[in-house]
Amino acid sequence: MKKRLITIFALIICLAFTACGKDKKDEDTKSETTEKVAQADFDVKELADKLKNEGSFTDLSELKSDIAIDRLYGLDGSKIEASAFYSNSNATAEDVAVIKVKDSSYIADVKSAIEKRVEEQKASFKDYNAAEVPKLEDAVIVTGGNYIVFVVSGDSAKAKSIISGYVK
Repeated sequence: MKKRLITIFALIICLAFTACGKDKKDEDTKSETTEKVAQADFDVKELADKLKNEGSFTDLSELKSDIAIDRLYGLDGSKIEASAFYSNSNATAEDVAVIKVKDSSYIADVKSAIEKRVEEQKASFKDYNAAEVPKLEDAVIVTGGNYIVFVVSGDSAKAKSIISGYVK
């Protein structure tokens, strides 16, 4: 009789541990699901304006999107859904670009074009205005979903903080 009670008790304990393991696995699955947040849509002009107005800039002017897309970045405008740009007057390296592409597969090309611009600006400012080079070395490039945001400013941490409210 004692052996049966011990066996039954052992089975109950095993079942209890097995049930607890399932709950833990279900909780892990639920937390993984909630961590994967889709990129919410936002107005690119709104973010560009917020970066310009709240960031650390001394020399920014709004630039027409078609000019920036073609001349500054060499991008295919037909693959871009929306964009907003602020650029410098060549006295500083400051830039703001917020771009939404039609297909996320184009993000890598846009990022590459931005990185190329940063390298060209570094080469240009190295001899012209060396004080601007650290801004370029600390350039912010953030991607999320179909969006890419690029900022060259005097306060990259502030720019990242602003962007984090939009790009996930």
